[in-house]
Amino acid sequence: KKTAASRVCCRPTWEKTSYQPLNLHKSFSDSDLSDPSGSSPSDGSDRESACKENSSETGSSAFAKQRIEKMWDGFCVEDYISHTKHSLPSSPAFRTTQKKQKAWSPKITVPKPFQMTIREARKKEQNVKSKSQMEMENNLLKKQLEEEAECQKKFRANPVPAAVFLPLYHEIMQQKEERRRSVKERSKLKLLASQKPFKFIEREKQRNEMRKMQLRDLSTPEKKSKLFKAKPVPKRIYSPAVNDKLKEEELYREIRIRMRAEELLRNSSLPTSRLAVTSAKKKKKHKCPEPKEAEHTLRIKPSVPNFELLHQKFQKRLLHGKQTRHLTVCEPFHLRTPHIPSNKGKILKDIQEDEEKLKETRWPYASPRCKPQMRHSSAASHLWGSGGSKPPRITESARRRLQAVRNSLEEKRKLEEQQKRSRTKQKQRMKKFQKIVKARAEANDPHQSLAQMSKSKLKTFRDYEK
Repeated sequence: KKTAASRVCCRPTWEKTSYQPLNLHKSFSDSDLSDPSGSSPSDGSDRESACKENSSETGSSAFAKQRIEKMWDGFCVEDYISHTKHSLPSSPAFRTTQKKQKAWSPKITVPKPFQMTIREARKKEQNVKSKSQMEMENNLLKKQLEEEAECQKKFRANPVPAAVFLPLYHEIMQQKEERRRSVKERSKLKLLASQKPFKFIEREKQRNEMRKMQLRDLSTPEKKSKLFKAKPVPKRIYSPAVNDKLKEEELYREIRIRMRAEELLRNSSLPTSRLAVTSAKKKKKHKCPEPKEAEHTLRIKPSVPNFELLHQKFQKRLLHGKQTRHLTVCEPFHLRTPHIPSNKGKILKDIQEDEEKLKETRWPYASPRCKPQMRHSSAASHLWGSGGSKPPRITESARRRLQAVRNSLEEKRKLEEQQKRSRTKQKQRMKKFQKIVKARAEANDPHQSLAQMSKSKLKTFRDYEK
């Protein structure tokens, strides 16, 4: 009865409005899907509403809004719910109602808002703020208050301090310089304290001291050479008699030169190359003497010569010349290798010149190798050359160095000769040992030699061929 009453109370409001509700999604059963002919009254209502919508499309938008607002008026969910609870499942009435309800039984989901949306809406209504929002607002208020306080303050510069006007820069620089010096001295002392001399430095010092002692013992006291000082020119040279005497001497000198040249010209002879050429020319002249006037005279021979005999003799001479062949006689080569001078003397001379001229190349580069030579005038040098003065002495270090070079060359030569002898002896021993080993190997070898093996194999092959 209640369901019928609810239907009666809800129907008039639903039927009053000509606008039908929106097409809601329906869940069809298997029986509805299987028979295509079975159509529910809801399909018919949908078609009618679609036709009405097409007809009312030309209406105003206000009318449409009113319809949308009144669309849910008088809506009742019980119209769409099946009445299965009141009838028993075993009764035939229940089966018929179930079949009828299967024809159109749409299930509608009623949307409900989420709890979070309801909670948020309540908070907005109550103006409830979160903790972070409260903190942010407090911070903003604090900043605003601080800015207002700063804006209200008045700027006033502090006075310049009196220490600025004092000249402290020079004092700071002096302090830095003193500190730098003290640090440098301290580091130097630390390095000297940690430093240890090398062994080879002490050894070199000892060697140098020993050499100096030996040189002091060996070196003889040399006489100090006095500087040359020319005597003044005598006054008698400027007299006219001296001039006449010089002219006479010059004349005598020219006469002597001329006489000597004439004597050399008389005693002179051509060089060997020119003499050979002249001797060859003389021989040719002797072989081919100049024709005399008497030979040019005509000699008439009464008898005619036998040309056939002369031709036969000439042919015989030709044959004899062809048969006899001149052989080249081998002569020994005249090589001049033993006469070539060795470069040993030149090398020693170059070493001596280097020792005299070159600068000192060893530490401490204090002085040159040779003693500085005194500069003399041209007259003094002429007198020294004519007088046959002594050449400058070689220093002790140069003499010892030359002696060391000679000794080293001699030792090298002896070593080379010894090595050559040892090599020749070793070769001779090797040859002897090879002969002995070969003889013993042949004696102890049970196998036959290759020659015997080849002979035996040849015999066997020949036997097989037969």
